[in-house]
Amino acid sequence: MKREAWYLVVYLTLAVATGFADVRMRAHTDNVVKSYIPGVVAGTESAPGRYRVLMPFAIDGVARATGASLISVWYVSRLLLLFTAFCVIHLYLRTWFAPGEAFAGVALTAATLPLTFTNSWPHPDHFAELALFTLGAVAIARRSDALFGAALAAAALNRETSAFLVLLYCVAEPLTRARAIRTVLFGAEWFAIYAGLRAVRGLSHYEYWQAGRNLADLGLLPSAFDPYYRAYAYFGLVLFGPMLVLALRADAPRFARRALLVVPCFVAVAFMFSSIIESRIFTPLYALILPGLMFFLFPSALTVRERVL
Repeated sequence: MKREAWYLVVYLTLAVATGFADVRMRAHTDNVVKSYIPGVVAGTESAPGRYRVLMPFAIDGVARATGASLISVWYVSRLLLLFTAFCVIHLYLRTWFAPGEAFAGVALTAATLPLTFTNSWPHPDHFAELALFTLGAVAIARRSDALFGAALAAAALNRETSAFLVLLYCVAEPLTRARAIRTVLFGAEWFAIYAGLRAVRGLSHYEYWQAGRNLADLGLLPSAFDPYYRAYAYFGLVLFGPMLVLALRADAPRFARRALLVVPCFVAVAFMFSSIIESRIFTPLYALILPGLMFFLFPSALTVRERVL
């Protein structure tokens, strides 16, 4: 067994530790099995949850096939998704870094991920988004269109933020005619899934515009709230702000630099159409910022050839 394979043992430990923090920090952890998953499967859950079908159907399907309780499958799925996400992040960083440096990136992710466990119960799409969005970034970084198409499809069935994978694909390389055509095709793939889910499951609207509420939330919550809860709106900034500053200062290859171009677009859309006090919405920023951050922390990883890319 190769030395690097032993890292999986530690990633399992990190998954258990992070999963335990997830369960203990979140409120209403039983909501997902009592109402959310059954509602998504039945098509009665309100939007946008009813369109985030990947994990609810997978968890419900495994429970039905094995005879296990839904809550048991739910807890196991959380650990497996965390473990998978950490492994995918390791694979992602191994595109450029040595095993030990990739391990440091995974450990950094595991250590900071609890800052996304705020002001929400545990959604089935959260850890899946970390794994699938990062897998899409892996495919782009390693120039595998087949893998990207598969990752994009799975990510689109999980959350709408998968659209930013198409944008990342567009900016990651020089936009030749061939790449522009492939970008359009991948965009069409994403939209077909997005629109298809709404056609099959019924179109349901919700309060799309959130900018006004988010502006209000930037003021601290009333003093009656616990200090921990009063600063919810700033958790995303505390988590990714320092990382982004260092990533922007890094001497990094083209992919890492161009991935950062997607960050302001993602943040702007999140501010307009999502609730920033639910910091889990910023989870895809790991895949966009982490390579640049790691090049700042480990500048010697940049080869002479990569400096000109």
